[in-house]
Amino acid sequence: MISTLSSWLSASDNRAKLFAALAVVLFATAGVGALTGQDSPYLSVDEQRPATNTLVALQDYQDEGRAIEVNPAGKIVWEYTEADDVFDVEALGKNRVQIAVADEFPDEECPSEYRDDGYDNCVRNSLRVVAQDTNETLWEYSWFDAKLHAHELHDADHYVVNGKDRWVMVDMGNDRVFAVNRDEEILWQWNATDRYDFPEDMDEEGDWTHVNDVDRIRPGVFRISLRNFDTVADLHVENGSARLEPVVGPNSYSESGEILYEQHNPDTLGDTLLVADSEHDRIVEIRNGTLVWEYGGSGVFDWPRDADRLRNGHTLVADSYNDRVVELNENGEIVWSVETGSLPYEADRLPGEGSNGPTAREAGIPNKTHETSPVNERVAWSIAMAKYVVPNSLAQELIVILLGLVALVGTVVERWR
Repeated sequence: MISTLSSWLSASDNRAKLFAALAVVLFATAGVGALTGQDSPYLSVDEQRPATNTLVALQDYQDEGRAIEVNPAGKIVWEYTEADDVFDVEALGKNRVQIAVADEFPDEECPSEYRDDGYDNCVRNSLRVVAQDTNETLWEYSWFDAKLHAHELHDADHYVVNGKDRWVMVDMGNDRVFAVNRDEEILWQWNATDRYDFPEDMDEEGDWTHVNDVDRIRPGVFRISLRNFDTVADLHVENGSARLEPVVGPNSYSESGEILYEQHNPDTLGDTLLVADSEHDRIVEIRNGTLVWEYGGSGVFDWPRDADRLRNGHTLVADSYNDRVVELNENGEIVWSVETGSLPYEADRLPGEGSNGPTAREAGIPNKTHETSPVNERVAWSIAMAKYVVPNSLAQELIVILLGLVALVGTVVERWR
């Protein structure tokens, strides 16, 4: 019997099934401890505090998204809670921030075209410019779409042309990128169907491109992330029309990328791309289509979705499923970490540093990766999924119990062998 159990547990799929079953049993046990957990956010690494505050967009797991500003001690000094999901928050100057949000509405409150469309509820996407001292909305551009998942506004970029405000946005649900002015007029737009054929076997509201990021890198050129294509590309805009030019990736929905796997937030450092290579659990730099630096792995990060290279050579990372924002120094050591208590999408160091720092080669940042075991990776994924359906504090308590069980079961099996 012991031999049979050992053989069964030796298969990673069977171990994952066992831990999933144990998770259900342990929810009740974990509930008591969850009530006494530490409030978030809080510093988990405090070796070198930054000089300024940090803006963080919290998507959250259960439609309780918010934007926060934390000081170097990890304490909240500003908070915006008027949204279900928050994906992007950026400083526009003193007392002004722009926030990309998504709010879900019941069908009876949706426009008529989305009430009986076969999908539950609808989503209202909004880009808001907000005054931080009052949280008053100073300007807003919004639109409705069929449903929440994979139909949100994940990113926008503000720029100025001849003294006039412009905003470029990614519309995931309609597979397009477009720009508007302050009068809410569309100045240009690019649709994925201008370049690619929509998959024949996909529902019309299916998650096709999952275009999740856009940055104006110079006049007339906008860099975008086609997540489900594992591709980063440039849009060259002239006279109201846009032409796409791939930068890295297969440039195809049906092919897998050789470097990137469902990436987020590519930033431009001269001739180098700094990218959150999310499904590979790492941060990478790419030059001329070649991987030249990597940091992370499943033993360090869990689905990172943003990385900024700061002027001092440090790297700020939104480590999403680990529910934290971390800062790495030029030696690749984590010197500052804030546990956010919910799902961070993006982090920006004030005052609007963005990714203006050196490349890893220029700063001398070493390559460093560490992978965890397949069992631990499966457990971490299960915990992340659990946070979408149970209170976050309960899921956090479950992490400790499950990891203890992983070690215990592993020890028992090894002894009986």
